[in-house]
Amino acid sequence: MTSDEQYRAALAALALEIGVDAQALAAREELVIDGIAVGLSRVKRAGGDAIQGACKIGLLPRQPSVALLRLLLQANTLGRATGGATLGLQHAADDLVLASVHPLDTPPAALARGCRTLVEVVAVWAEALDKGLGQPVLATAMS
Repeated sequence: MTSDEQYRAALAALALEIGVDAQALAAREELVIDGIAVGLSRVKRAGGDAIQGACKIGLLPRQPSVALLRLLLQANTLGRATGGATLGLQHAADDLVLASVHPLDTPPAALARGCRTLVEVVAVWAEALDKGLGQPVLATAMS
């Protein structure tokens, strides 16, 4: 079976596991969980092709602070802060994304849990980013 066939089979098994239309999932390569889109794709890895799930967290500030950039880099080394996924910037955009990679032979229940975990972690990061994560606290004038 080719990698593409394995990928399509993994998507079909995931669709069956979570109760969505397999053809629609294969065509869109996207799940929406709790209002958050998870883009699915086949990626090449040294150990073989894999399934990547990626979610947009939000727009990185136009001129992000050093503190925010440091925090994002540190989070990538701390699996707990990202649920084992990786933070990055979407190609040709300033969108902060979180992506996780799973071998093509990942059992469908585990892949479904991986997508759910990704969405849960993205929701936390999105809320923190909206609240000014890593931005300096502005002092208020007291009269």
